[in-house]
Amino acid sequence: KRLEETVDLLAQAGLGKAEAFKRLLSTMDLSPWPQIAVRPAGASLEGYLFPDTYIMPVGSTPAQLVEKMLQTFDRRFTPELVAAAAAKGLNPHQALTLAAIVEREAALEAERPLIAGVFLNRIAANDQLGADPTVQFAVALDPASVEKFGWWKKELTLEDLKNPSPYNTRLAFGLPPGPITNPGLASIEAVAKATPTRMYYFVADAKKGDGSHVFAETESEHFANIAR
Repeated sequence: KRLEETVDLLAQAGLGKAEAFKRLLSTMDLSPWPQIAVRPAGASLEGYLFPDTYIMPVGSTPAQLVEKMLQTFDRRFTPELVAAAAAKGLNPHQALTLAAIVEREAALEAERPLIAGVFLNRIAANDQLGADPTVQFAVALDPASVEKFGWWKKELTLEDLKNPSPYNTRLAFGLPPGPITNPGLASIEAVAKATPTRMYYFVADAKKGDGSHVFAETESEHFANIAR
């Protein structure tokens, strides 16, 4: 879930009004969590509201729940994971940004580290990530699109792929400015422990229809996979 979806879910659960959560997320003191506080200037808390099951006492305030989510993120994104991401050239915010893309791309648990490895290859080459979920995120920055298609537009058009947002990795090179969703631990670990691979491309396997992908090293192999 992206930040707005999470806020809506918390409001629906009776833990406060959506507007109260939004104000809180833009004003709360983050100094207790240094690796959250040092994210780039102007960055929201997108990506930092750790998805988990939270058991809260009756009468809990929005602030108490958000603090719990941030505490959980800080605890689960361990120094070991931070160090492993740093060894791949990623600071914590960059690692979380890539983990959010992996979260939206990978349907099968086993493919997460390989998909992360493909994206790391593209980052190393200063290439476009070409990740459709980032286009979906960019499109949903327009409230009119959200009203018509929801937060994650399923059928992207050629016009959507030309969206000028810096989040659109079909156009922009390297990582987007920040996470596009709040990734779980599996995707964070997949980035920190990404599979070293020569693979550079992947496409969903529509024949299997199980969410799996077919991977390729070269563009010609990739086009052959698409045709198949």
